[in-house]
Amino acid sequence: MIDPTIGVERTWMRIPLKIQIGVVIAMFVAALAALGTTGAGVVAREGRRASAGAILARAGSLLADHGQAILADAPLWPYEMSPEEWNVMDRRLIEQSVASLRSFEGVEGGYFLRDHKRFLGASFPTELKKSNRDRRGQNGPPPREIDLIEIQADASIRRNQPFSIVVDVPPSTVAIRTAPILVEGQAIAASWTMTRLVDPIFLDRSVQGYRLSAGLALGGIVLALLLTLNLSRTVTRQKLERDRLQTELRRSERLAALGKLLAGVAHEVRNPLAGIRSTAQLWQRGIGPDPESLDDILAEVDRLDGIVERLLHFSKADSQTLLPGNLNDLAIEAARLAALLAERHDVRIETTLATDLPSPLMSAPSILQVLRNLTTNAIQAMPQGGLLTIATRFDPSTRRIELEVADTGTGLEPDALAHLFEPFFTTKPTGTGLGLAIAREIALAHRGDLLVRSRPGKPGASFTLILPVHDRSHDRGLERNRDVRTV
Repeated sequence: MIDPTIGVERTWMRIPLKIQIGVVIAMFVAALAALGTTGAGVVAREGRRASAGAILARAGSLLADHGQAILADAPLWPYEMSPEEWNVMDRRLIEQSVASLRSFEGVEGGYFLRDHKRFLGASFPTELKKSNRDRRGQNGPPPREIDLIEIQADASIRRNQPFSIVVDVPPSTVAIRTAPILVEGQAIAASWTMTRLVDPIFLDRSVQGYRLSAGLALGGIVLALLLTLNLSRTVTRQKLERDRLQTELRRSERLAALGKLLAGVAHEVRNPLAGIRSTAQLWQRGIGPDPESLDDILAEVDRLDGIVERLLHFSKADSQTLLPGNLNDLAIEAARLAALLAERHDVRIETTLATDLPSPLMSAPSILQVLRNLTTNAIQAMPQGGLLTIATRFDPSTRRIELEVADTGTGLEPDALAHLFEPFFTTKPTGTGLGLAIAREIALAHRGDLLVRSRPGKPGASFTLILPVHDRSHDRGLERNRDVRTV
């Protein structure tokens, strides 16, 4: 069975991101508007409930004052009245009750004659007419409340005092007030007023309003979750795409670097080949071979082998398997391997390692090769002795791990700084100019960098290896891109 939510999710994901955000905001705004409107109605209802007693008292006083004169002129008990006389009195009382209750929203009322057991002059608000058509009698209270009002009105007449009550008459909660009407000092009738504190129509509207606001809010939450999921997928795709583009950029950069390499290789290889050719020509003329010329040929061959080996390291910088590792351990190992050479040059080594250093993704042999190259260069830059410092640190703001190799040697000229990482550029008479180029290629292959700077106010130079912290969320992307990275 196909899950319908999958189709909804796919349809939602195809909508442009800006429209998705707009829909989510609109749903939350609509939910707040519905909740605000419903809440305002609830507040108004509670206000009416708190002031119901005072409102009914004022309305009842007006009814009693206006109806007293009409009842006083009528030939009431013990006299009998014809139906026409009752109708005339009823119409006059209705006019008075309508005029009295016009300014009291939601209040209905009328008159009750005890001795005749009859309701007269009932008046109802416009909004209640349709819901109160089904009545006992033409002008009496609503059917659900008529018995309650009759009992309370009878008690007001007998005791000659007003009564008020708030009672639940399902599905409404009503407030009722009755007050006696005196004619010639005797209570012969009572006025009744009533208001609905909780009206069924209002309850339905409130429930519908709360349901609407809740539905809109839940819909907004669901769409917001889908939006978050879409954004998460988009960010993941962008990260993977960024990694792919970085890999492609590295390829392009390497192709551009190959042009420079070819020129350097031609220059570096030509000198050993010229030496080998000269020796071979001497042998061709019958001069030699002798042990000295054989040693020269072997030395030139070793020189060529060293150039080829360094070129292989340069070309394979991206083909490393990267695993989480401890950079502090490699720093300690690099210091140990450099100890003998440092002792010969009267160089002292100090290590300052950060505690709780996060693990970077790295190829330990390649990083150790970088560190050995940096420490060897630093020691060679201090022929008269000095201090070699190896330090690690972590920058939480950029989530980068840094390993600095600093010396107190002769330092670097500004012109040299601009070309230091170019293949075959060297400041040493016997150098090949590939060590730092390979070191930087290895750093870039680790999604890091290798930086160099002169030390302001201090002798020597400083090289900083930068590596990103291992992010486990990228493991899947790294697996997908492994075939690209190892080409």
